Amino acid sequence: MSFEGRVALVTGAAHGQGASHARHLARQGARIAALDICRDIPTIYPLGTRAELDATVESIREEGAQAFAIEADVRSVAETRAAVEEVMAAYGRIDFLINNAGACIVEAVDAMSEESLDAIVDVNLKGVFNTMRFVAPAMKEQRYGKVVNTASAGALKALPYASAYCAAKAAVITATRCWARELARWEINVNSISPGTIFTGMTTGLAAQLGLEPDEAYAQFTADHLFRGERGQIAVEDISRMVVFLCGEDARMITGQNYAVDAGWSAG
Repeated sequence: MSFEGRVALVTGAAHGQGASHARHLARQGARIAALDICRDIPTIYPLGTRAELDATVESIREEGAQAFAIEADVRSVAETRAAVEEVMAAYGRIDFLINNAGACIVEAVDAMSEESLDAIVDVNLKGVFNTMRFVAPAMKEQRYGKVVNTASAGALKALPYASAYCAAKAAVITATRCWARELARWEINVNSISPGTIFTGMTTGLAAQLGLEPDEAYAQFTADHLFRGERGQIAVEDISRMVVFLCGEDARMITGQNYAVDAGWSAG
């Protein structure tokens, strides 16, 4: 598989899944625009930093690929528009849009603040809409594009105390299907992935919200995986391999689909 000449915009690329996706696409030859907010959002656990985003870009460059960093908040229409314009100015096209930016808060529905609700819906749902709004015209002009939206296994199986997150991610799956139908005439593929629990910054952040040690929280979150032991430990690379597949020509007939990569958790 070769992505030579292709350009990927990856959101939430400072660490975790986003950084992994950016590196995997770059290893196939894609030029990378790595985007992250690089600052914290009130009510949410610590997010990616500028140092982490720069490290993602540097690791890609060290392997001989092209990449640059963009500091932007996908919740902001102005910042997202400017980010897409920056990618187009630098590379002249956007072939792959990887909507990975996301966050979660653990709160009872009757204890949820308006600030928390807005933050979760805006990051996980509005942010995906914002990037799609400004990337779609470029893909239409090219008559080519692969969009991969990060949903969640939590969109497929109810999680107590995470209703805002689960609802926003379920909406991402529905939007993905809508956009697949809407953009097919321009030969644009739109799919989503629903990852299960991975030991990343989100897991450690949620552990802190729950008053648990990260290892304890991870054990609870993965207790219902169908695969057990090491086989049931999902890695960021497992998700990245699906991203690469969906961006490749082997997936050219796949659109409007959601893929759960969750060690069977949502099947139980």
